[in-house]
Amino acid sequence: MVLNVIWTQSPQSLVEAGWIRWLLRDFDIVEYVSPSLDVFKSNSIYILSSNNYPFSKLPTRFLEGVAQTSKKGLFHLSDEWYSGHYQVYSQFDFVLRNYHSDFFNNPAIKTVPLGPSNNAMDCSGIKLATNRRYLWSFAGAKSAARMVMVKHLGNVEPHQCAFFDSRRQQKPVLDQKAFIALLSDSVFSPCPMGNVLLETFRVYESLELGCIPIVERRPWMSYFDRLMPGHPLPAFSSWRKARQFVEELSTDGSGLRDYQHVIGSWWQSYKLRLRTDVGSFVSQGLAGSLRSSLMADWRCPTGISYQMWRLVELLRHATRASLQERIGLHGKRAVDRLLPPRR
Repeated sequence: MVLNVIWTQSPQSLVEAGWIRWLLRDFDIVEYVSPSLDVFKSNSIYILSSNNYPFSKLPTRFLEGVAQTSKKGLFHLSDEWYSGHYQVYSQFDFVLRNYHSDFFNNPAIKTVPLGPSNNAMDCSGIKLATNRRYLWSFAGAKSAARMVMVKHLGNVEPHQCAFFDSRRQQKPVLDQKAFIALLSDSVFSPCPMGNVLLETFRVYESLELGCIPIVERRPWMSYFDRLMPGHPLPAFSSWRKARQFVEELSTDGSGLRDYQHVIGSWWQSYKLRLRTDVGSFVSQGLAGSLRSSLMADWRCPTGISYQMWRLVELLRHATRASLQERIGLHGKRAVDRLLPPRR
């Protein structure tokens, strides 16, 4: 089946582009790039990032064009903040999106994992865990949640950390090539939460490179169990418990290799199942069998009810450290707005 993939920004600017192409690989794809949002074709899927096109600011001419086009779907990216205005979904026949929430449980909406970034796709020459230089590593932006991780794992050796402060406009310490090389030489890859949600690209980059990702689990919510039921990833409600796991498993060479193999095999089979599921979902969507679920059953909150839902959903991912940091940032920004500009 021919599938028109309409990128609303250059795919070179999207770290998800390689993953999206891989997920849709079973179709005969024809690609278009439409930053002006003026390409309308049937049998299509629009790749739209909230970072580039917030739903609240989508031009009317685009929504009207989509409404007049048959057999079309949406791949909604970058909705980490659950930014709302989801009534836009009803303009399409089906929706693929990132970032899980039970709120999006609808036959016409399918949530898929973020997947690995472009640079981590299809890496070869995976090293055995016992042949890797570092027991664990982390490279990324500094945050309160990540500092808690380092506090507990910091003296577990050998390890390598490379932090930068994005809020002070610092650039990453490692370029993409060096980052991939570091993960390729690390046994464990701690994956603390991102800006506001538990899910990050690091989880899937680590899987692609043969690391053992360690993910967070909140006592009140096991996010990855909901996103990928049956996954074998080690998940902990505290980094103290994660440290105990790393120290115990690292003393058993054969057990370490076996665990690496179990996780690697699961990831490869899961990806193939996911691609088949996505292909079936898109085919059903283009055939029109999902549209009634968006038209009749999709109810998205607005106003105060939406804001309350969003607050609760974001808080479910937070820790005390991340929440204190977020409150401090918002407080600083509020003060900065009240102060006169510096001369």
